[in-house]
Amino acid sequence: MQDFANKTAFVTGGASGVGLGIAKALAKAGANVAIGDIQQNRLDAAEQQLKEITDRVLPLKVDTTDIEALATAAKDITSTFSPVSVLCNNAGIGGGGVILETSDEKWRRVMEVNVWGPLNGIRVFLPAMLASGDEGHIVNTASFSGIQGHHSQGPYGTSKFAAVGLSEFLRNDLAETKVSASVLCPHVVDTPIFYPDLRPDEKAAIAERRKTMPWLEQIAVSPDTVGEQVLAGIRNDELYIFCDGTDSREMLQTRCNDMLAAMDRQFPIG
Repeated sequence: MQDFANKTAFVTGGASGVGLGIAKALAKAGANVAIGDIQQNRLDAAEQQLKEITDRVLPLKVDTTDIEALATAAKDITSTFSPVSVLCNNAGIGGGGVILETSDEKWRRVMEVNVWGPLNGIRVFLPAMLASGDEGHIVNTASFSGIQGHHSQGPYGTSKFAAVGLSEFLRNDLAETKVSASVLCPHVVDTPIFYPDLRPDEKAAIAERRKTMPWLEQIAVSPDTVGEQVLAGIRNDELYIFCDGTDSREMLQTRCNDMLAAMDRQFPIG
């Protein structure tokens, strides 16, 4: 998919962070942009930012764990613009914790948002995308934690490994169609996920919180940069969309080497 002009895109979790970065990139590329989020104050702020780029913006308060709410959103988007051609299942939550020390409630909530949310999006929007006979693309936001396990990231990492697998299987399912799928695997992005309890207008509190995380500005990429990388990934029909090639490359290489070394030990060549 190369041309986004007058195509309709829907970005869940689109009112802040990576989602807003993707929405901005799509708007700059000429798309009609619908954004979904559960926080009205962030939707209002994001709408104003997007309207500096285009007047074809539709903010929708929607919970991706509610498939009926997503179905209603699909109708609203279609009646306002046209059926969705680009679906970005980006809404997600953090969920760090040691496996045995994490409550059942937290496990279920993280999986509900980070796995069932994208699955609901696919079930609601994909049938119309296929029926149209036109080009389309689905991007599921995972994380580098969905490729490389990290300490104390049990629920979150597990959910993101599932998002990677969901995307790989989806792409295979779509191989003979005009719709394709990618999985976004960012490493460290400067987003509100690091202070989810603070509102965007609590600038002083955010500044204080960021002082405790100096590494954020040192190694994180911006959401706007990620948005442009997502567009490039769609245009190049990449299965995996990464956001940096430094630490991520080293960790990916280590994982692949470890897996191949284990295979060689168990099944020696020659």
